[in-house]
Amino acid sequence: MNVDQYSSKARDSSFLKRSKTPLAFVFCMTVLIGIGLHLAIDWAVNKTIMAKAEHVAMIWASNFDAELTDLETITQAGALSERQQQVIDAALSFSEVYSFTVFDPQGVLIYSSDYGVATTPSEQSQNLQAKGVFASQSPAVDIIKRTSASDVQNVFVQVFVPAIGAEGTPIGTVGLFLDKTQSAAVYAKVMGWFGWLLPGMCAILYALPAFAYVMKREQVHARTKKLALLSRFDQLTGTLNRHSMNAACHEIFEHRKPDDMTGVFFLDIDKFKTVNDEYSHEFGDAYLQFVSSALASSVRSGDLIGRMGGDEFVIVLPNATLAEMHSIGDAILQKSRAPFAFKGTTIQASVSIGFYLADAETPKKDALHAADLALYHAKANGRNTMMEYFPELDKAMLRRREVETRMRDALRSNTFEAVFQPINNPQDKSIVGFEALLRLDDKDGEPIPPDEFIPIAEETGMIHPLGRFVLESGLTAAKSWPDHVFLSVNLSPAQFKHGNLVDQVAELLETFDFPGSRLEFEVTEGLLMADEQRVSDQLIGLKQLGISIAMDDFGTGYSSLGYLWKYDFDKLKIDRVFLEGFDFDRERYQEIIETIVVLGHKMGMQVTIEGVETERQHDMLDLLACDQYQGFYFGRPMPADQALKALSEGDDNVSAA
Repeated sequence: MNVDQYSSKARDSSFLKRSKTPLAFVFCMTVLIGIGLHLAIDWAVNKTIMAKAEHVAMIWASNFDAELTDLETITQAGALSERQQQVIDAALSFSEVYSFTVFDPQGVLIYSSDYGVATTPSEQSQNLQAKGVFASQSPAVDIIKRTSASDVQNVFVQVFVPAIGAEGTPIGTVGLFLDKTQSAAVYAKVMGWFGWLLPGMCAILYALPAFAYVMKREQVHARTKKLALLSRFDQLTGTLNRHSMNAACHEIFEHRKPDDMTGVFFLDIDKFKTVNDEYSHEFGDAYLQFVSSALASSVRSGDLIGRMGGDEFVIVLPNATLAEMHSIGDAILQKSRAPFAFKGTTIQASVSIGFYLADAETPKKDALHAADLALYHAKANGRNTMMEYFPELDKAMLRRREVETRMRDALRSNTFEAVFQPINNPQDKSIVGFEALLRLDDKDGEPIPPDEFIPIAEETGMIHPLGRFVLESGLTAAKSWPDHVFLSVNLSPAQFKHGNLVDQVAELLETFDFPGSRLEFEVTEGLLMADEQRVSDQLIGLKQLGISIAMDDFGTGYSSLGYLWKYDFDKLKIDRVFLEGFDFDRERYQEIIETIVVLGHKMGMQVTIEGVETERQHDMLDLLACDQYQGFYFGRPMPADQALKALSEGDDNVSAA
């Protein structure tokens, strides 16, 4: 579904509908601001006029009052004195004073500029506002607006101010009627400009953001519709995202017919983290897209592909057969193995696949769990392969969890045990060294094979504390051995991961005051497969400490000879598998062993053969000039105290229980 399918007319109509509310808001706000401003302006003009009138009245009254002596003389005489008349005439000449009145302390009218001295009772009326001003000695101001016949608004101000006599004592109240029409017109005109200008500016200030808001909301609306259409898919790979995949998978499993078989693939990219770390996340993203394309081109129409996170994918195939599952899985494996090039870098990676074909009675959760177990089995069997679920995998997973739990408990309680298997000189069968090995029993006291718990330790990261424990235990025991007896310790590829192995070993050698020349590390070619520079650098650093490096399990890989040329090994350890084959094909395996011994010597390395268990094997090896023997024929792995006892007794045939 394409979001661009909507016509421009529909978009315009939608735009107008969404713009009505903001525009109406702008109009209402403009009107409200205009009304508010005009009310504020009217209030400000009034306050200005009143303040000005009060000021004028106070000045006028102060000059007028200074010339008055006693208000009672006006009442008693019934007329103004000559001096009082002169003062009043001068006061009336002040242009803004329209008329004025004089009141005694009780607010009774004494004189009015309109009709003279008040002589009759009706004229001598009491004004309460004038009385209040005398009592408070505070002015009172009122604005009076009148519209003339020519529609001109006249503005008058009535002001009552205290009257102070010549001696500075209050003698009454003076009321002034001021004509402020002209001043008010000026104020109103000036402020009127603001009354129109400010609402207009506010309208613009509101309108621009409002239109911007409408346009932004239109963009968001369009983007939201597009995102709603694309929300089902992972943006990087184009496959279904986790949420959509779970929902779609649920629909398939809920609506199966009785005869439907539903296939489920679980897969991830082998060593994808290494790809990201070595070649950048941009490279990793491109490789994810490459793999997702391989998946899309391998499945059928209607099959579901979902990225569940990171490098993990799930494929669900409705109405599938076992033959289709194998065909699709093989196609994915083949396409994923194709060289991948990006910005000048080419790699050839791979994927691991687990799958399960579920019948109509199998719940979705169980089907996904089965495929996930099969994936784990595929990774445990070397990766770059496909495995089908079988019921024993549940038992294997349960066993793995039990072993992992036991290992964590043993680390906390320090119940791992280091044992030592002797390495012997073929000439006199004397012990020349011990290989430190790790042992662990389950909760019932039964031994857990190292081949079972070491891979779990590597996957979970427990190999780091375990590796340190073995080395510390070995150095502790070796301190009591004769100086010519060396200690051999296995190193896991995972111990090279952090790049600080050399520093850790140097610290321990210094702590135990143990010479590096008496220490030997055994590594397998699996460590060297990645050809990582940090591995090479750490091997060089270990040799600089005087430590010997031995290639363990030589002959079981497919490229060991190339590594012998590249890395400066001190020793080869021939895997026990060759002696096991010697018992049923003596001539062939004897020739192979002899070839390896000669090769090692030609390259300046010592050769140790593992798995010597019988006298017949021992006699054959005596003819081949091996440098060292190791196996049950000379001694089983033993605790540190028995190893020391074997050295002190010089027993070449020690056999520990």
